[in-house]
Amino acid sequence: MKILIGGWLAESNAYGNKPCQIQDFTITTGEAIADKLYLRALADAEGVELIPALHASCMAAGVITSQTFAYFLNQFVHAVKQHEHEIDGIFFFLHGASYVEDQEGSSGDHKILREIRKIVGPYMPIAIACDPHGNLCQRYADDCTILRTFRHSPHSDRDVTNQIVFRGLLDVLRHRRQIHPVYRKVPILLGGERCVSADEPLCSINKLLDEIEADPRILCCSYHIGYLRHDSEHCGAGIVVVPDRPEDADYAKQKANEIYDFVWARHREFHFTGNAAELDDALRTMLEFDGSPCFLTDSGDNVTAGAPGVNTDVLRRCLSWETPLTKSILFAAICDPAVCAQVLAEKQAGDRVALNLGVKDDEHSQPVAIRGVVISRGELHRRYGDEAVAGLCWTVKLDNVPVSVVIASAAVSFSEREQYEKANVDLDGYDLIIVKQGYLYPELKAMAKHYVMALTDGACMQRTERLVYKKVSRPIYPLDEI
Repeated sequence: MKILIGGWLAESNAYGNKPCQIQDFTITTGEAIADKLYLRALADAEGVELIPALHASCMAAGVITSQTFAYFLNQFVHAVKQHEHEIDGIFFFLHGASYVEDQEGSSGDHKILREIRKIVGPYMPIAIACDPHGNLCQRYADDCTILRTFRHSPHSDRDVTNQIVFRGLLDVLRHRRQIHPVYRKVPILLGGERCVSADEPLCSINKLLDEIEADPRILCCSYHIGYLRHDSEHCGAGIVVVPDRPEDADYAKQKANEIYDFVWARHREFHFTGNAAELDDALRTMLEFDGSPCFLTDSGDNVTAGAPGVNTDVLRRCLSWETPLTKSILFAAICDPAVCAQVLAEKQAGDRVALNLGVKDDEHSQPVAIRGVVISRGELHRRYGDEAVAGLCWTVKLDNVPVSVVIASAAVSFSEREQYEKANVDLDGYDLIIVKQGYLYPELKAMAKHYVMALTDGACMQRTERLVYKKVSRPIYPLDEI
């Protein structure tokens, strides 16, 4: 048995100024794709030959240029055409939240799947694993044989999800069943910071999904939070239930309706997870708390959701605080490629620097005059153990205040300890760490004595109600009272 595998990960934030281009992607080819998708050991155990296509990931960034997308689409199409006569099925990870300029329907994920389906016809099994922060539609579901997303946000079950979907694909191939997912759109449009799986109501929703998925008549099921950082006809939450056999289709529809009713009955329970506050209140809480380490997330500049990581609002407010700062504070990190290339490129630990930090793209990234000493230099790596070097960074200890700033050449969210280690940043050496995230990632949350999400402005502003949409299906909560 031969299965074509590949992946496309792009979470497109249209509120950022920087377009997403080919150099923003990490491209994996060959056998390493199986490791990216957590499939190597499972395929070996099942005696399946994996045919690698392409794995392209920029995680979160801006709107993808049409030229960039055309390149990747051609690569996927070429791989399918090259192997269509030898493969038995297709397994792809398609994130679901890509947005391509000048693309009909906007979604790169939807276009990739549509073009593949045109090549292989209506009956070849195609299994898609995806991110819950992705948008769906009926046509997309119809083009799939199996479709399932992660349960958890943050996404601690990526490996489990891929393997569930892959096993389902093997089952379909071995028994030659023609099945299709049941899809229902849900009129909810919320960000991930209101949909954390350890919190209600998503915790109860996932429990229901697990119970339904244990039913032998259901192959898999999932609740898709959706993505709100661009304006598209596909934006919003969704429910997918995949029947085990063709004769289970009506039962799958019944279960999809049950999940819908369960979710909608709780739609007003979605809330910001943990502690959330306006910037001044968030800073005051962290500075006055007697304990360390503490974390403050600059949610409006959340790099994990495609923000550029350049905002200096929180740094400027911290430096203008009304009372002397007594806690040691780390900003990890603020992105300024020009400063890194023109001022810091040759600097080593111990060198003094004077610079203006801030790319001046808008009111939130205005420059801040900095004087201090470089205390370390290191490599930037993205989350989830990504080994690719995304850029370089320099940590500068400011004069006269207990503040250090990691200045980065690329937008990276410091969400895991390994990232700090590779950047030569002492995570344990500070009382308060300020990061470019929304919800705090599990490793940092576990070590935090206290944390708060600051409701800052920027490309990832958390208040859905203040965003403007022209293309989404209306009415939809919380934009409308339903």
